[in-house]
Amino acid sequence: MRYTENREARYRLPNVTTMEKLSMNVSAGEGAVLKYNDHVLVTDHAWKGFIAGIYEFIETLDEIDGGECECRLNLITFPEELFIDGGHAIAWAISQASK
Repeated sequence: MRYTENREARYRLPNVTTMEKLSMNVSAGEGAVLKYNDHVLVTDHAWKGFIAGIYEFIETLDEIDGGECECRLNLITFPEELFIDGGHAIAWAISQASK
């Protein structure tokens, strides 16, 4: 599996994954995986702050025999910037995904 790493935060996100797998890997209570239109936004508590990432769907429900949480995703944005909390991380991700 290939990853993209935020070295400052000492955190890695997989380049290709699913919502289901992301949900199993973020911190309970501090992380979040959210569908936002045709994107999936992720935040989690890392070593020195919170990370944010944005994924796009690379499979559709018509291509798989399952739910949307099982569709494959491709990581499109994972900034080096760290955020003070998960809310700020998701706000940044929403602003980027809305462009």
